[in-house]
Amino acid sequence: MQRRSILLGSAVLAAPRLARAATEVTVLYSQPGLYKEAHETIVREFMRRQPDIAIRLLAPARAYEEAASAVLRGAVTNSIPDVVYNGTNLLHLFVDRRLAVPLDPYIAADEGFARDGYIPGMLSTGHLAGKQYAIPFALSTPITFYNEELVRRAGLDAEAPPTDWPGTLAWAERITALGAPVKGIDIKWQTTGNYLFQALLFSHGGKLLSEDGKQVGFNSPEGLRAFQLLQEMVVRGGMADASAEQAMQDFIAGNIGMHLTSSANLNTLTAQIGERFTLRTAPFPVPRPDARIVSGGAAATLFARGEEKRQAAYKYIRFATGPIGQTIMVNHIGYLPCSQVAIDTPELLGSYYARNRNTRTSLSQLPRATGWLGFPGPNSLKAIDAVYAAMESVVARRATPEQALARSVEQVNALLPR
Repeated sequence: MQRRSILLGSAVLAAPRLARAATEVTVLYSQPGLYKEAHETIVREFMRRQPDIAIRLLAPARAYEEAASAVLRGAVTNSIPDVVYNGTNLLHLFVDRRLAVPLDPYIAADEGFARDGYIPGMLSTGHLAGKQYAIPFALSTPITFYNEELVRRAGLDAEAPPTDWPGTLAWAERITALGAPVKGIDIKWQTTGNYLFQALLFSHGGKLLSEDGKQVGFNSPEGLRAFQLLQEMVVRGGMADASAEQAMQDFIAGNIGMHLTSSANLNTLTAQIGERFTLRTAPFPVPRPDARIVSGGAAATLFARGEEKRQAAYKYIRFATGPIGQTIMVNHIGYLPCSQVAIDTPELLGSYYARNRNTRTSLSQLPRATGWLGFPGPNSLKAIDAVYAAMESVVARRATPEQALARSVEQVNALLPR
Protein backbone atom coordinates (compact mmCIF):
# COMPACT_ATOMS: atom_id res chain seq x y z
CA MET A 1 0.00 0.00 0.00
CA GLN A 2 1.54 3.31 -0.99
CA ARG A 3 1.00 6.29 1.25
CA ARG A 4 -1.24 8.77 -0.54
CA SER A 5 -1.34 12.54 -0.36
CA ILE A 6 -4.16 13.87 1.78
CA LEU A 7 -6.22 16.54 0.08
CA LEU A 8 -7.91 18.85 2.54
CA GLY A 9 -10.34 20.93 0.52
CA SER A 10 -8.17 22.34 -2.25
CA ALA A 11 -4.95 22.44 -0.22
CA VAL A 12 -2.25 19.80 0.03
CA LEU A 13 -0.54 19.51 3.41
CA ALA A 14 2.54 21.67 3.47
CA ALA A 15 4.74 23.34 6.05
CA PRO A 16 3.54 26.92 6.41
CA ARG A 17 5.47 30.10 7.03
CA LEU A 18 4.53 31.22 10.48
CA ALA A 19 4.57 34.56 12.16
CA ARG A 20 5.67 34.67 15.76
CA ALA A 21 3.06 32.74 17.73
CA ALA A 22 1.42 34.16 20.81
CA THR A 23 0.99 30.88 22.68
CA GLU A 24 3.32 27.86 22.73
CA VAL A 25 1.97 24.40 23.57
CA THR A 26 4.40 21.60 24.39
CA VAL A 27 3.44 18.07 23.35
CA LEU A 28 4.91 14.71 24.37
CA TYR A 29 4.20 11.47 22.51
CA SER A 30 5.83 8.04 22.47
CA GLN A 31 6.78 5.32 19.97
CA PRO A 32 8.35 7.58 17.33
CA GLY A 33 8.80 4.65 14.97
CA LEU A 34 5.02 4.57 14.62
CA TYR A 35 3.91 8.11 15.30
CA LYS A 36 6.62 10.57 14.24
CA GLU A 37 5.47 11.40 10.71
CA ALA A 38 1.79 11.55 11.69
CA HIS A 39 2.38 13.95 14.59
CA GLU A 40 4.68 16.19 12.58
CA THR A 41 2.20 16.40 9.71
CA ILE A 42 -0.72 17.16 12.02
CA VAL A 43 1.27 19.88 13.77
CA ARG A 44 2.21 21.54 10.47
CA GLU A 45 -1.38 21.54 9.27
CA PHE A 46 -2.72 22.80 12.59
CA MET A 47 -0.26 25.69 12.74
CA ARG A 48 -1.09 26.62 9.15
CA ARG A 49 -4.68 27.06 10.28
CA GLN A 50 -3.89 28.50 13.73
CA PRO A 51 -0.82 30.76 13.32
CA ASP A 52 -1.37 32.26 16.78
CA ILE A 53 -0.57 28.89 18.42
CA ALA A 54 2.85 27.21 18.17
CA ILE A 55 3.05 23.49 18.88
CA ARG A 56 6.44 22.24 20.08
CA LEU A 57 6.87 18.48 19.91
CA LEU A 58 9.21 17.27 22.65
CA ALA A 59 11.68 14.42 22.19
CA PRO A 60 9.38 11.38 22.09
CA ALA A 61 9.42 8.63 24.70
CA ARG A 62 10.15 5.05 23.70
CA ALA A 63 6.88 3.64 25.09
CA TYR A 64 3.71 4.72 26.88
CA GLU A 65 5.17 3.70 30.23
CA GLU A 66 8.15 6.01 29.70
CA ALA A 67 5.85 8.90 28.79
CA ALA A 68 3.85 8.24 31.96
CA SER A 69 7.02 8.24 34.02
CA ALA A 70 8.01 11.57 32.44
CA VAL A 71 4.67 13.06 33.51
CA LEU A 72 5.09 11.83 37.08
CA ARG A 73 8.64 13.22 37.24
CA GLY A 74 7.39 16.48 35.76
CA ALA A 75 4.84 16.78 38.54
CA VAL A 76 7.73 16.99 41.00
CA THR A 77 9.75 19.52 38.99
CA ASN A 78 6.77 21.52 37.67
CA SER A 79 7.67 20.61 34.09
CA ILE A 80 4.77 18.51 32.78
CA PRO A 81 4.16 18.98 29.04
CA ASP A 82 0.93 20.78 28.15
CA VAL A 83 -0.43 17.81 26.19
CA VAL A 84 0.63 14.17 26.48
CA TYR A 85 -0.39 11.28 24.26
CA ASN A 86 -0.40 8.27 26.52
CA GLY A 87 -1.83 4.79 26.68
CA THR A 88 -5.50 4.74 27.61
CA ASN A 89 -4.65 2.06 30.18
CA LEU A 90 -2.51 4.54 32.16
CA LEU A 91 -4.99 7.39 32.45
CA HIS A 92 -5.78 6.61 36.09
CA LEU A 93 -2.17 7.44 37.06
CA PHE A 94 -2.79 11.09 36.18
CA VAL A 95 -6.39 11.28 37.39
CA ASP A 96 -5.61 9.73 40.79
CA ARG A 97 -2.91 12.38 41.32
CA ARG A 98 -5.16 15.20 40.07
CA LEU A 99 -2.69 16.10 37.34
CA ALA A 100 -4.92 15.67 34.28
CA VAL A 101 -7.32 18.50 33.47
CA PRO A 102 -10.99 17.49 32.88
CA LEU A 103 -12.06 18.32 29.33
CA ASP A 104 -15.79 18.49 30.05
CA PRO A 105 -16.11 22.30 30.28
CA TYR A 106 -14.21 22.75 27.02
CA ILE A 107 -16.31 20.13 25.25
CA ALA A 108 -19.53 21.70 26.58
CA ALA A 109 -18.54 25.06 25.09
CA ASP A 110 -17.43 23.50 21.79
CA GLU A 111 -20.25 23.71 19.23
CA GLY A 112 -18.35 21.60 16.71
CA PHE A 113 -17.65 18.65 19.00
CA ALA A 114 -20.89 16.76 18.28
CA ARG A 115 -20.70 17.63 14.59
CA ASP A 116 -17.33 15.90 14.23
CA GLY A 117 -18.87 12.53 15.08
CA TYR A 118 -16.76 11.21 17.93
CA ILE A 119 -17.58 7.53 18.36
CA PRO A 120 -19.06 7.09 21.89
CA GLY A 121 -17.44 3.72 22.57
CA MET A 122 -14.03 5.12 21.71
CA LEU A 123 -14.57 8.31 23.70
CA SER A 124 -15.29 6.10 26.71
CA THR A 125 -11.65 5.03 26.78
CA GLY A 126 -10.81 8.54 28.00
CA HIS A 127 -13.62 8.68 30.56
CA LEU A 128 -12.77 8.09 34.20
CA ALA A 129 -14.38 8.91 37.53
CA GLY A 130 -17.36 10.49 35.79
CA LYS A 131 -15.34 12.92 33.67
CA GLN A 132 -13.75 13.06 30.22
CA TYR A 133 -10.02 13.32 30.87
CA ALA A 134 -8.71 12.33 27.45
CA ILE A 135 -9.78 12.14 23.82
CA PRO A 136 -8.58 9.09 21.87
CA PHE A 137 -6.13 9.83 19.10
CA ALA A 138 -5.24 6.41 17.75
CA LEU A 139 -6.91 3.19 18.89
CA SER A 140 -6.44 -0.34 17.68
CA THR A 141 -7.62 -3.89 18.14
CA PRO A 142 -5.43 -6.99 17.92
CA ILE A 143 -5.65 -8.84 14.61
CA THR A 144 -3.93 -11.68 12.76
CA PHE A 145 -1.52 -10.81 9.94
CA TYR A 146 -0.71 -13.76 7.70
CA ASN A 147 1.58 -14.63 4.84
CA GLU A 148 -0.64 -15.81 2.00
CA GLU A 149 2.15 -17.67 0.22
CA LEU A 150 3.15 -19.71 3.29
CA VAL A 151 -0.50 -20.50 3.97
CA ARG A 152 -0.98 -21.80 0.44
CA ARG A 153 2.29 -23.77 0.53
CA ALA A 154 0.97 -25.52 3.65
CA GLY A 155 -2.13 -26.58 1.69
CA LEU A 156 -4.47 -24.24 3.56
CA ASP A 157 -7.28 -22.04 2.25
CA ALA A 158 -5.99 -18.47 2.37
CA GLU A 159 -9.50 -17.17 1.69
CA ALA A 160 -10.90 -18.78 4.85
CA PRO A 161 -8.59 -18.01 7.79
CA PRO A 162 -9.52 -19.57 11.13
CA THR A 163 -11.47 -17.50 13.63
CA ASP A 164 -10.89 -19.62 16.76
CA TRP A 165 -7.86 -21.01 18.56
CA PRO A 166 -8.19 -24.69 17.55
CA GLY A 167 -8.20 -23.66 13.90
CA THR A 168 -5.40 -21.13 14.36
CA LEU A 169 -3.14 -23.61 16.12
CA ALA A 170 -3.90 -26.25 13.48
CA TRP A 171 -2.80 -23.74 10.82
CA ALA A 172 0.34 -23.00 12.86
CA GLU A 173 1.27 -26.70 12.97
CA ARG A 174 0.78 -27.12 9.22
CA ILE A 175 2.91 -24.07 8.41
CA THR A 176 5.66 -25.08 10.86
CA ALA A 177 5.78 -28.49 9.15
CA LEU A 178 7.14 -26.75 6.04
CA GLY A 179 10.50 -26.83 7.84
CA ALA A 180 13.09 -24.37 9.11
CA PRO A 181 13.41 -21.43 9.04
CA VAL A 182 9.62 -21.29 8.74
CA LYS A 183 7.57 -21.00 11.92
CA GLY A 184 3.82 -21.15 12.13
CA ILE A 185 2.88 -18.36 14.51
CA ASP A 186 4.04 -15.51 16.69
CA ILE A 187 2.20 -13.19 19.07
CA LYS A 188 3.67 -9.85 20.07
CA TRP A 189 3.16 -10.51 23.77
CA GLN A 190 5.63 -7.74 24.69
CA THR A 191 3.27 -5.01 23.45
CA THR A 192 3.06 -2.09 25.86
CA GLY A 193 0.70 -2.30 28.84
CA ASN A 194 0.13 -6.08 28.66
CA TYR A 195 -2.12 -5.37 25.67
CA LEU A 196 -1.92 -8.85 24.12
CA PHE A 197 -2.25 -10.54 27.50
CA GLN A 198 -5.49 -8.64 27.97
CA ALA A 199 -6.55 -9.66 24.46
CA LEU A 200 -6.19 -13.34 25.38
CA LEU A 201 -7.76 -12.84 28.81
CA PHE A 202 -10.78 -10.72 27.86
CA SER A 203 -11.68 -12.73 24.76
CA HIS A 204 -12.07 -15.77 27.03
CA GLY A 205 -14.30 -13.84 29.43
CA GLY A 206 -11.63 -13.13 32.05
CA LYS A 207 -11.08 -10.05 34.18
CA LEU A 208 -7.91 -8.11 34.95
CA LEU A 209 -9.03 -7.02 38.44
CA SER A 210 -11.50 -7.92 41.14
CA GLU A 211 -14.55 -5.68 41.53
CA ASP A 212 -12.91 -3.63 44.30
CA GLY A 213 -9.61 -3.38 42.44
CA LYS A 214 -7.64 -4.76 45.39
CA GLN A 215 -6.77 -8.11 43.84
CA VAL A 216 -6.13 -9.46 40.37
CA GLY A 217 -9.09 -10.89 38.52
CA PHE A 218 -7.05 -13.23 36.33
CA ASN A 219 -6.47 -15.84 39.05
CA SER A 220 -9.01 -17.89 37.13
CA PRO A 221 -9.42 -20.53 34.42
CA GLU A 222 -9.48 -17.69 31.89
CA GLY A 223 -6.18 -16.34 33.18
CA LEU A 224 -4.63 -19.80 33.01
CA ARG A 225 -5.90 -20.20 29.46
CA ALA A 226 -4.04 -17.04 28.42
CA PHE A 227 -0.74 -18.55 29.58
CA GLN A 228 -1.64 -21.96 28.09
CA LEU A 229 -2.15 -20.38 24.67
CA LEU A 230 1.34 -18.88 24.85
CA GLN A 231 2.71 -22.34 25.56
CA GLU A 232 0.73 -23.89 22.71
CA MET A 233 2.04 -21.30 20.26
CA VAL A 234 5.57 -22.25 21.30
CA VAL A 235 5.06 -26.02 21.24
CA ARG A 236 2.68 -26.37 18.29
CA GLY A 237 3.49 -23.28 16.28
CA GLY A 238 7.24 -22.93 16.68
CA MET A 239 7.09 -19.48 18.34
CA ALA A 240 10.59 -18.42 19.34
CA ASP A 241 11.76 -16.65 22.48
CA ALA A 242 12.70 -13.52 20.55
CA SER A 243 12.31 -9.81 21.07
CA ALA A 244 9.29 -8.10 19.54
CA GLU A 245 11.56 -6.44 16.98
CA GLN A 246 13.24 -9.72 16.00
CA ALA A 247 9.91 -11.49 15.59
CA MET A 248 8.49 -8.71 13.44
CA GLN A 249 11.56 -8.73 11.20
CA ASP A 250 11.28 -12.52 10.89
CA PHE A 251 7.67 -12.13 9.76
CA ILE A 252 8.64 -9.39 7.30
CA ALA A 253 11.35 -11.67 5.91
CA GLY A 254 8.68 -14.29 5.14
CA ASN A 255 9.62 -16.83 7.83
CA ILE A 256 6.49 -16.71 10.02
CA GLY A 257 3.05 -17.71 8.81
CA MET A 258 0.88 -15.75 11.28
CA HIS A 259 1.83 -12.69 13.30
CA LEU A 260 -0.69 -11.66 15.98
CA THR A 261 -0.31 -8.04 17.01
CA SER A 262 -2.02 -4.67 17.11
CA SER A 263 -3.70 -3.42 13.95
CA ALA A 264 -1.55 -0.32 14.50
CA ASN A 265 1.27 -2.16 12.72
CA LEU A 266 -0.62 -2.46 9.42
CA ASN A 267 1.01 0.38 7.52
CA THR A 268 4.48 -0.41 8.84
CA LEU A 269 4.21 -4.08 7.87
CA THR A 270 2.70 -3.26 4.48
CA ALA A 271 5.52 -0.86 3.64
CA GLN A 272 8.34 -3.11 4.85
CA ILE A 273 7.01 -6.32 3.30
CA GLY A 274 6.54 -4.66 -0.07
CA GLU A 275 6.58 -7.33 -2.78
CA ARG A 276 8.11 -10.11 -0.66
CA PHE A 277 4.74 -11.78 -0.18
CA THR A 278 1.02 -11.00 -0.07
CA LEU A 279 0.06 -9.69 3.36
CA ARG A 280 -3.44 -10.58 4.54
CA THR A 281 -5.32 -9.83 7.75
CA ALA A 282 -7.94 -11.73 9.75
CA PRO A 283 -9.78 -11.13 13.04
CA PHE A 284 -8.06 -12.05 16.29
CA PRO A 285 -8.83 -15.69 17.25
CA VAL A 286 -11.59 -15.98 19.85
CA PRO A 287 -13.51 -18.85 21.45
CA ARG A 288 -16.94 -17.40 20.55
CA PRO A 289 -18.18 -14.99 17.85
CA ASP A 290 -19.38 -12.52 20.50
CA ALA A 291 -16.14 -12.54 22.52
CA ARG A 292 -14.80 -9.21 23.71
CA ILE A 293 -11.88 -7.61 21.87
CA VAL A 294 -9.54 -5.30 23.74
CA SER A 295 -9.19 -1.85 22.21
CA GLY A 296 -6.62 0.68 23.25
CA GLY A 297 -3.95 3.05 22.14
CA ALA A 298 -2.96 6.68 22.49
CA ALA A 299 -5.22 9.39 23.89
CA ALA A 300 -4.54 13.09 24.20
CA THR A 301 -4.56 14.32 27.79
CA LEU A 302 -4.48 17.96 28.88
CA PHE A 303 -2.03 19.05 31.59
CA ALA A 304 -1.51 22.74 30.74
CA ARG A 305 -1.62 25.26 33.54
CA GLY A 306 -3.22 28.65 32.94
CA GLU A 307 -6.48 29.16 31.08
CA GLU A 308 -4.99 30.77 27.97
CA LYS A 309 -2.65 27.83 27.42
CA ARG A 310 -5.41 25.33 28.17
CA GLN A 311 -7.65 26.90 25.54
CA ALA A 312 -4.84 26.73 22.97
CA ALA A 313 -3.97 23.15 23.91
CA TYR A 314 -7.62 22.09 23.65
CA LYS A 315 -7.83 23.54 20.12
CA TYR A 316 -4.82 21.45 19.14
CA ILE A 317 -6.26 18.29 20.75
CA ARG A 318 -9.53 18.82 18.91
CA PHE A 319 -7.78 19.19 15.58
CA ALA A 320 -5.58 16.13 16.10
CA THR A 321 -8.57 13.99 17.11
CA GLY A 322 -11.06 15.52 14.66
CA PRO A 323 -11.79 14.45 11.07
CA ILE A 324 -8.72 15.98 9.42
CA GLY A 325 -6.23 15.00 12.12
CA GLN A 326 -7.65 11.48 12.17
CA THR A 327 -7.38 11.22 8.38
CA ILE A 328 -3.72 12.16 8.59
CA MET A 329 -3.13 9.69 11.42
CA VAL A 330 -4.78 6.75 9.67
CA ASN A 331 -2.94 7.32 6.41
CA HIS A 332 0.39 7.40 8.21
CA ILE A 333 -0.16 4.65 10.78
CA GLY A 334 -3.29 2.55 10.31
CA TYR A 335 -4.83 2.87 13.77
CA LEU A 336 -8.59 3.24 14.09
CA PRO A 337 -9.94 6.81 13.95
CA CYS A 338 -12.31 8.08 16.64
CA SER A 339 -14.28 10.27 14.20
CA GLN A 340 -17.21 8.67 12.39
CA VAL A 341 -17.24 11.67 10.07
CA ALA A 342 -13.73 10.79 8.93
CA ILE A 343 -14.75 7.16 8.37
CA ASP A 344 -17.87 8.03 6.38
CA THR A 345 -16.55 10.89 4.23
CA PRO A 346 -15.10 9.63 0.91
CA GLU A 347 -12.68 12.55 0.65
CA LEU A 348 -11.27 11.69 4.08
CA LEU A 349 -11.23 7.97 4.97
CA GLY A 350 -14.31 6.55 3.28
CA SER A 351 -12.50 5.60 0.08
CA TYR A 352 -9.46 4.43 2.05
CA TYR A 353 -11.46 1.72 3.84
CA ALA A 354 -13.43 0.82 0.71
CA ARG A 355 -10.24 0.31 -1.29
CA ASN A 356 -8.03 -1.55 1.20
CA ARG A 357 -9.46 -4.81 2.52
CA ASN A 358 -6.73 -5.28 5.15
CA THR A 359 -7.83 -2.04 6.83
CA ARG A 360 -11.38 -3.29 7.37
CA THR A 361 -10.48 -6.17 9.69
CA SER A 362 -9.89 -4.07 12.79
CA LEU A 363 -12.85 -1.84 11.97
CA SER A 364 -15.10 -4.93 11.90
CA GLN A 365 -14.15 -5.77 15.50
CA LEU A 366 -15.18 -2.40 16.96
CA PRO A 367 -18.73 -3.50 17.96
CA ARG A 368 -17.14 -6.02 20.34
CA ALA A 369 -14.43 -3.71 21.67
CA THR A 370 -13.74 -3.38 25.37
CA GLY A 371 -11.34 -1.12 27.21
CA TRP A 372 -7.62 -1.59 27.69
CA LEU A 373 -7.07 -1.48 31.45
CA GLY A 374 -4.30 -0.55 33.83
CA PHE A 375 -3.46 -1.56 37.36
CA PRO A 376 -4.42 0.99 40.04
CA GLY A 377 -2.09 2.62 42.51
CA PRO A 378 1.49 3.92 42.46
CA ASN A 379 2.93 0.51 41.51
CA SER A 380 1.00 0.23 38.25
CA LEU A 381 4.10 0.11 36.03
CA LYS A 382 5.76 -2.52 38.25
CA ALA A 383 2.62 -4.67 38.03
CA ILE A 384 2.74 -4.48 34.24
CA ASP A 385 6.36 -5.63 34.33
CA ALA A 386 5.43 -8.57 36.58
CA VAL A 387 2.98 -9.84 33.96
CA TYR A 388 5.60 -9.38 31.23
CA ALA A 389 8.05 -11.50 33.22
CA ALA A 390 5.49 -14.26 33.71
CA MET A 391 4.66 -14.36 30.00
CA GLU A 392 8.34 -14.44 29.04
CA SER A 393 8.96 -17.36 31.40
CA VAL A 394 6.38 -19.42 29.49
CA VAL A 395 7.68 -18.43 26.05
CA ALA A 396 11.24 -19.28 27.15
CA ARG A 397 10.01 -22.62 28.56
CA ARG A 398 11.32 -21.81 32.03
CA ALA A 399 7.85 -22.12 33.61
CA THR A 400 4.61 -23.93 33.04
CA PRO A 401 1.43 -21.90 32.54
CA GLU A 402 0.37 -22.86 36.05
CA GLN A 403 3.64 -21.63 37.56
CA ALA A 404 3.55 -18.39 35.56
CA LEU A 405 -0.02 -17.68 36.62
CA ALA A 406 0.71 -18.33 40.29
CA ARG A 407 3.83 -16.15 40.24
CA SER A 408 2.15 -13.24 38.45
CA VAL A 409 -0.90 -13.37 40.75
CA GLU A 410 1.31 -13.29 43.85
CA GLN A 411 3.51 -10.48 42.57
CA VAL A 412 0.76 -8.23 41.22
CA ASN A 413 -1.44 -8.68 44.30
CA ALA A 414 1.48 -7.51 46.43
CA LEU A 415 1.72 -4.34 44.32
CA LEU A 416 -1.96 -3.37 44.36
CA PRO A 417 -3.25 -0.76 46.84
CA ARG A 418 -5.15 -2.10 49.83
